[in-house]
Amino acid sequence: MSDFRIASRYAKALFEQAVETKSLDAVESDVRHLMSVCEESRDFVLFLNSPLIKIATKKEAMQKMFSSYTELTRSALMIMADKFREGLIPGMTQAFIALVNKYRNIMTAEVTAAVALNDADVKTVKSYVAQKTGANEVQLKQVIDAEVIGGINIVFDGKIYDSTVSNQLLKIKKDLQIA
Repeated sequence: MSDFRIASRYAKALFEQAVETKSLDAVESDVRHLMSVCEESRDFVLFLNSPLIKIATKKEAMQKMFSSYTELTRSALMIMADKFREGLIPGMTQAFIALVNKYRNIMTAEVTAAVALNDADVKTVKSYVAQKTGANEVQLKQVIDAEVIGGINIVFDGKIYDSTVSNQLLKIKKDLQIA
């Protein structure tokens, strides 16, 4: 079984418990913080994945680091450590947030452009994505890439809308090679 599927199962179990105990907001806050720790601290991820560090040491460190988390979140982390799955915690956080977003009908989209979008353009992109997906809310991540030259590339819900100048030039180049 792939690591992503295993991490997703832990995320699903945590999500279902959080919904059942009506503590989804608190657990979501914990998991978002944990996700940022994993993204910002390579040392923490290396610590989780290290086979040289005993599980008891990892559990003790996590108990101290995350003492402000809800009991539900802490116990999920301890169960993962007990099952030697602590290295999957970063993947579990991503899967958990995806479940929360689906539950709340929130769509995440990534837009790539040569320059930062102004507020009106951001609003237009969010409206477009919401209309195409039926989402209540759209969370937009902007990526600046000068290689797109102009236009935008929007990725959401497994779909790609690409109106970049670099893509149009690539299509013209392919058409010329065929002719």
